[in-house]
Amino acid sequence: MAKTQLEDMGERLKTARINRKLTKMEVCWRTQIQPDALEVYESAQEEPDLLSLAKLSDTYRVSLDWLITGFEFYSKSLLANAEQEVKRLQSIIKEQSRVIETIREAVNGPNQKGQTAKRKRKVIP
Repeated sequence: MAKTQLEDMGERLKTARINRKLTKMEVCWRTQIQPDALEVYESAQEEPDLLSLAKLSDTYRVSLDWLITGFEFYSKSLLANAEQEVKRLQSIIKEQSRVIETIREAVNGPNQKGQTAKRKRKVIP
């Protein structure tokens, strides 16, 4: 006998919880979803509301797409690529900061504490 979409979703909810090694009570504590409601969702007796699905998605670290359909429409590789790009940009910023500091030292000379001396600007009226 074929499973219904609701039964499939209930299995995904339970699988996601088990994969995160969380008990039902831990999930209820983290999400503020009532224990009886979580049981109803996992046993496919009732469909979770969108707010509950969002909380469960966040807690289980899975996409709403996967919870609802079983498919990932936005691959986790996109998130990994975004994180990699952030790290690359942070590295560029650090390198630019080092270059700026080197230029400041070349122009102003290092002060006694190893920091660059602040150059006073003259304000012309």
